[in-house]
Amino acid sequence: MMRNNYFFLSLSLSIGLLFSSCIKDEALNAEADIETATINQEFLLTAPIVSNDKVTFRVSKSLDLTQIAPEFTLTPGATIIPPSGTVRDFSNGPLIYRVTSESKTWSKIYTIDFTNAEISTIYNFELFKEIAGGFYGNDYYHVLYDILLDDKGVEKEEFIWANGNQGFAMTDGNPDNPKKPSDFPTSVIPDGFVGHGMKLTTLSTEPLGPMMGSPLAAGNLFLGEFDLATAVSKPLKGTKFGLDFNYEPTVFRGFFKYTRGKDFQVNNPDKNKLTEDRWDAYAILFEANTNEFLYGDHDFVDEKIVSIARVPDTLKKETNTWTLFEIPFTYVEGKHYDPHKKYKLAIVFSSSEEGSLFNGAIGSTLYIDEVEILKN
Repeated sequence: MMRNNYFFLSLSLSIGLLFSSCIKDEALNAEADIETATINQEFLLTAPIVSNDKVTFRVSKSLDLTQIAPEFTLTPGATIIPPSGTVRDFSNGPLIYRVTSESKTWSKIYTIDFTNAEISTIYNFELFKEIAGGFYGNDYYHVLYDILLDDKGVEKEEFIWANGNQGFAMTDGNPDNPKKPSDFPTSVIPDGFVGHGMKLTTLSTEPLGPMMGSPLAAGNLFLGEFDLATAVSKPLKGTKFGLDFNYEPTVFRGFFKYTRGKDFQVNNPDKNKLTEDRWDAYAILFEANTNEFLYGDHDFVDEKIVSIARVPDTLKKETNTWTLFEIPFTYVEGKHYDPHKKYKLAIVFSSSEEGSLFNGAIGSTLYIDEVEILKN
């Protein structure tokens, strides 16, 4: 009996050591990322933008930048210096944080930036960059930016305009055929109405697009954000329309040219209303809290909408000369502007009106320039 007791004791110790060894050998997390960031919601104008090495907070001018305690969630096991919730002075510009992985083998520097610049109301599309994207990182497309001034008069680059170029880049399966900016649905041209302008073209997404349920891509441009991760499975939710706007808009105007593609494709008949392609442009003022947007499926009936200025069908015609559009904002029934509420402004352009449904004509091309929002 004593011998059996020694046997079971030995077996128990062996099993315990085995499990202990397994636990010790389990790999520690090597990721060192900020996943989310937040401050007091009262001062946020849009959701914080978290990228690979930067967090940008767009905040109201009433926020005291000398006493801010941003809070972060990190990849499991990671730590951040200074710690999350530390009060710091951001009044002199961005500050640096270091995130270290659970395994201590990797760390990353993040720049935390606060901007309380007002959105511009005149858009002449003169400032742009080429960035790389696509499966292989060798495609190059244009992104627009504006130079805005913060409350100290310091200039900052703000990427307030978005488009679907990033998604279009993912439809290319050929690593030996890199795209240049003019190959994308949305690009900058040198011969706008004044200086540079924008070219929006409806293009085929072959070879990979049809397999992903997106057989064509309309050229588009909008104030807001493009969320590629969401757009892959829910295309209409990937376009987040709107940026904070603290005025009462009265008129939406600009200049355009348009050429219609020949063969109109109806890939989504459920909401199809057209038999030939035409362009579209509109501006919408809507009530919005920090994390609220209009999406590609709003269909002009969202309860947040306050007023709309949409180019009428009579102007959605072909013209090879720069033509003025000037559209007044019209209030939704029962709505009015209240200076005590928070608003966002959406401006949207598309080379195919039903492009969000993947209906359109390959080759339809819209040129736009010198866009302006008049305000009270």
